[in-house]
Amino acid sequence: MKTKLIRDKYLLPVICAAALLLPSGCSKDAEYTAMQENQYIDMVFTEAAPDTKAETGEDGSGTFSEGDRVGLYIYGNPTRHMVLTMTDGQWTPRLKKSDLGTGTVRLSAYYPVSGDVQPETNTHKHKVDTDQSGEGYGDSDLLWCHRDIDQEDLAGNRIEMQFRHGMHRLLINISGTDGSLPQDLTVKVINNTEGSFSLYEGIANDPSGTLERISPRKLADEGKYAAVLFPGELKEYSDGWVEITSGGRTSTYRAPETIGKSRSLESGKETVLNLLLKADGDIGTDPDDPGTGLEPDPEYAGKTCWIYGIKTPDTPDYPRDNEESVPEFEFLTPEKFPSGIWFNVSSTIYLNWQEGFLWYDCDKDNPEEGDGSRPGYQDSDMCWAATASNLLHWWMTMNRPYIDAYDKKYGSDPWPEYPRPSPAFSDEKSSEIFDFFRETCRNRGGSATAGINWFINATPGIPATDDSVYDNFGGYFTDIFKGIPVATSYGGGLDKASFNMTVKTALEKRQGLGFIRSNLNRPSTHVMTIWGAEFDDQGYVSAIYYVDNNDHYQFEVTGGGNNFQHHRLIRQIIRYREGIWKILLGNSDIYPIADLVTVDLRRDVWQTEFPEIDMTDK
Repeated sequence: MKTKLIRDKYLLPVICAAALLLPSGCSKDAEYTAMQENQYIDMVFTEAAPDTKAETGEDGSGTFSEGDRVGLYIYGNPTRHMVLTMTDGQWTPRLKKSDLGTGTVRLSAYYPVSGDVQPETNTHKHKVDTDQSGEGYGDSDLLWCHRDIDQEDLAGNRIEMQFRHGMHRLLINISGTDGSLPQDLTVKVINNTEGSFSLYEGIANDPSGTLERISPRKLADEGKYAAVLFPGELKEYSDGWVEITSGGRTSTYRAPETIGKSRSLESGKETVLNLLLKADGDIGTDPDDPGTGLEPDPEYAGKTCWIYGIKTPDTPDYPRDNEESVPEFEFLTPEKFPSGIWFNVSSTIYLNWQEGFLWYDCDKDNPEEGDGSRPGYQDSDMCWAATASNLLHWWMTMNRPYIDAYDKKYGSDPWPEYPRPSPAFSDEKSSEIFDFFRETCRNRGGSATAGINWFINATPGIPATDDSVYDNFGGYFTDIFKGIPVATSYGGGLDKASFNMTVKTALEKRQGLGFIRSNLNRPSTHVMTIWGAEFDDQGYVSAIYYVDNNDHYQFEVTGGGNNFQHHRLIRQIIRYREGIWKILLGNSDIYPIADLVTVDLRRDVWQTEFPEIDMTDK
């Protein structure tokens, strides 16, 4: 791929084609002419969208030349893979309309095509060059695009597809404290050298290569460098990310928790890192660089956001512009608590669960330690399992079409000893998912992250009752999720920046959220589930909506009946402070948030296995 402007080659034909193919707004009698099955299609691949930043050329340019090969997947009935080669200015072999199959199809294209194409998979193995000072810079990029086409509406013989960049570009700007830089300055940056890319969705999967030092391209301006990197979490590079050498001395810069507004290197985006080379050779961040700190985020300012799929027409946002409308109730009148609106009890805000809501609240039978006076399971230390169950209810509900296809292919009950629990939830019946954990695990502390992954693919980490559990259970979705994590923990040490970025990342990437709350009055932690968040006028999280698996009996009426709604969403403010515990839940200083748990729907894995199911906008 040459470093020329694609715009020069393709923009004019695109404009002309639009003028020819679009019917006139004044010609009411113009006839619609659909393509015939045996007609050839002209495939046109144009430049990446202007908002993508990982560039092939230094100026963000690139065009195709003779002999270049583009891989093309046609996801339809049937699904097929082809390699198109630029020959005499045209992509060959040429496609006919009949080659697209029937109905709505998705076309996914990628460049470059590796020598070991595997048509039976939907993933592309991609490598990043360790020497990007020359051609390795462009060779490390991956271009990708997709387009959904309803063949009933296909007119004309042209299909245009606009590439975007699948990798991440890092721009490093180095300045010296005295205004100059040494002549022998060399720069290297650590990155994974290999990974896979979902061609259906355009998502970079977990990197699989080794971490190696990459020589970036030196740009025209002094102290400026660029490298094309595989997307991934910044925490992977906490031991030393950028290495600068001069005068025989080498210094390293550790990757921070966040850069700009993200704690990851995202596909198709650019990160600008401004570094200061001190007189003694050490590296620091440029004090004038706002990119490495936490900035106001107008995109989230004043918003209320819910975890993906939770918001329904009957699920109300908290009335932030009219808080006086929230009714107050006495503590011991739970049978009078309203449905469908937020209400206040002793300065705590609640929303009752009701049929049709898509948030979940699995509660313990005996939440108090050592209290076995109530009927049901002894589960006082199983908050992790209740939280895992909430998030699995959500995960299974959101992935229902995929799970139906999985059941047809692999069967729904691979473990006769433990039939798969239903994701159905109600106020009257206990959660089958939570019951499964309580029947197979001991009443002791554990990890919601481990519980979720064990449920899906039997990844070890749960406190099983005995070895027979391991012998008779191997994960409900192991056939396609073996060794693939669904839930991850942030890892502790949250501050304002990392807390906000983790929450926003979960909202943007359609992830579920759990959190661990500490109690500073005694050495204990409690795991709960987040279903929504409010943001202040600066775009920082100011309140969360969560469920507490300990509160099933909070409003029990002494001497009276308990036939009332036991599941409630809780709204509490979020406060920030300096010190060890930086994120506080509510007005008390004794309840800091110690960690966050994210749960990914892993639609990339599902789509690879079941490409015929389109969940793009679901």
